Amino acid sequence: ERGCLVVNAPTSNTVAAAEHAIALLTSLARNIPQADDCMKRGFWNRHRYIGVSLVNKTLALMGLGKVGSEVAKRANGLGMQVIAHDPYTSQEKALALGVELVSFNEAVTRGDFFSLHIPLTSGTANLLSAAVLARMKRGAYIVNGARGGVLDEAALAEAITS
Repeated sequence: ERGCLVVNAPTSNTVAAAEHAIALLTSLARNIPQADDCMKRGFWNRHRYIGVSLVNKTLALMGLGKVGSEVAKRANGLGMQVIAHDPYTSQEKALALGVELVSFNEAVTRGDFFSLHIPLTSGTANLLSAAVLARMKRGAYIVNGARGGVLDEAALAEAITS
């Protein structure tokens, strides 16, 4: 009627979202934001910003749908051990992606890095609560590629400062 084309393209940004999640993971692992800030202030402390390698670290994916699957492919290519919790994904799909499907509790306790790719529903709201964050390894890294409400941000802020 008005000459506007409307298209349903649910997978149009899947790869971009996955690549962004991987970029954030590598940025966190190698302290890139902190090093960038230091350089902009005219300082450089190489040893402070070395960070950690992703090789042989465990990436716990929360959600193995379209984006989570693409993140898994890229993380495998970086030499990470990829585990995932997704109650809707089959063992066959996980194995085809090189991913070990685990329980939520196992993912929480085994992950060195976390990448969240789950929808916000009444069942996933604040899924990563203070109690869950407390069970993670000290120094775990979290990238939230999902909706803000799946992670209790106040609990995360408290966990970071304590």
